[in-house]
Amino acid sequence: MIEPFGTDFQAPLTGALLSGPALLARDLGRLLRTRRGALFYDPDYGSYLPEYLGEGFLDGGAEAAAICELDLEEDPRVLSATVTVTAADLRSITLRADLETQAGPFALIVEASDAVSVLGYEEVAPYGTG
Repeated sequence: MIEPFGTDFQAPLTGALLSGPALLARDLGRLLRTRRGALFYDPDYGSYLPEYLGEGFLDGGAEAAAICELDLEEDPRVLSATVTVTAADLRSITLRADLETQAGPFALIVEASDAVSVLGYEEVAPYGTG
């Protein structure tokens, strides 16, 4: 069976493989954590979200959410992204990204304060099922 999200080694390297939704969540978290332009070998990889850390979310995080949508859609496994702010203050923001992926709906919860981290993820049942 072909894994729609791919397969990769788990970090730290234990020899275990990571695949499915856990791999997608890890990869998208890494994308959002990496400042765009920080990788010399792939200057277009990454997100502008880290630029907001320490700046404050004065607009309630609306601009950060819009940037995350564009950044997440850069991943070829993500067909579309809708990001909403679930909590925000001057120093931190929590975002929910509802994604349409090659394998179906997927939700990712991300927090950004001093750093960007994935709080959780879930495969979402398509409308009309479960």
